[in-house]
Amino acid sequence: MHRFALVAALAGLCVLPIRGSAQSSAVQLCVANMQVSGSNNTMSGGQEQLIKALNKEKPDKALSIQNVPIPQAVPEDALTAAKAKSCDYLVTTDLTEKRTEQNVVSVGGTGRINMQTNYITTAYKLTKVSDGSELSSGSFKASGEGADPNPIIGQTMKKIADKVTDVIKKAGPVAK
Repeated sequence: MHRFALVAALAGLCVLPIRGSAQSSAVQLCVANMQVSGSNNTMSGGQEQLIKALNKEKPDKALSIQNVPIPQAVPEDALTAAKAKSCDYLVTTDLTEKRTEQNVVSVGGTGRINMQTNYITTAYKLTKVSDGSELSSGSFKASGEGADPNPIIGQTMKKIADKVTDVIKKAGPVAK
């Protein structure tokens, strides 16, 4: 009887560390405001759209990503703020192109409609906060019709969210 209790206790001790190690790790991703053409200006709504897209990403059982918004947009200032917030990673975005074209389209041979097309290019950079090294960068383009460019910006933010999430999943948690 004592032997059974001893074996059961030892088995329990062996299982507990395995269950504890299977818990997911969490990383903090600071999300900077959207910069406009490398200036000190920011694009309202860009940061919110990126966070919304990041929150829609499929969760990873082994690694959860917590999004931390920061007000800075200039990459150097954002890195300083990300260090102060103890973030593991920082993503900065820059609206590098926002162009609108007006086109007149004939309808049925008798009428004409003015169509507005927005062209958006958004650059991003994912940085490891601890040493300031760049993990990923690039730019995404999107275009669409309509007077409001925000849905088009949202398309580029979705592409950025996909890329940033994939890179962070591959890189994993940062050793602290």
